[in-house]
Amino acid sequence: MSPQTMADDLAYIRDLAEAGKNAPLLGGRFLVLWGGLTTAAYIGHYAIAEGMFGLQPVAFAIMWIAYAILGVGGMYLLKMSYPDSKPGRASTGNKVSALVWQASGYFLGAYFLGAFLSAMIFDVFSPFLWSVPMVVGLYGLSQYVSGVISNTAPLKLAGILAMLSVVPAILLSGTNYMWLLGSAVAAVCVLAPGIILMRHEPSETV
Repeated sequence: MSPQTMADDLAYIRDLAEAGKNAPLLGGRFLVLWGGLTTAAYIGHYAIAEGMFGLQPVAFAIMWIAYAILGVGGMYLLKMSYPDSKPGRASTGNKVSALVWQASGYFLGAYFLGAFLSAMIFDVFSPFLWSVPMVVGLYGLSQYVSGVISNTAPLKLAGILAMLSVVPAILLSGTNYMWLLGSAVAAVCVLAPGIILMRHEPSETV
């Protein structure tokens, strides 16, 4: 292989990488799903904790079980209905964004499984009280990484805001206002960016 051929091949690979680097992110619908569910669930948790509408403590379990079912079921349906022909699915930005959110999801799943078992076996509920700072922090980390890798300003801003919200979330831990803060962060830093990403998704043909 001649040096010129190698140079041409490297230039071609570089052009492909640069083209894919700025491909729009395609995870907006998943952000809308989880952002919307989390916003509603945290508001619901606050309402139950405050004794609104005469709801009993058992409503906590019912609501969060429904949250998990709707979230997992919604993810499955969205993945099944997602077109393979969407341009940019193989871009670095989309791969990294999907991976960091997947890792965050695994961590949260493990944490809440442990919290649930702690409540069931030892009647200890403190892990739930510390969950909001952790959740908003992971939201921030995932959004910031996705925003940096794809050069998407709204995601970078959402990530920074969510990570900064860890401070008031810790200060409010143990109070019912913590759930309202978590709801606001989910709406502003996950749901709203998801809507923005969906509006900028490319069509199936280019």
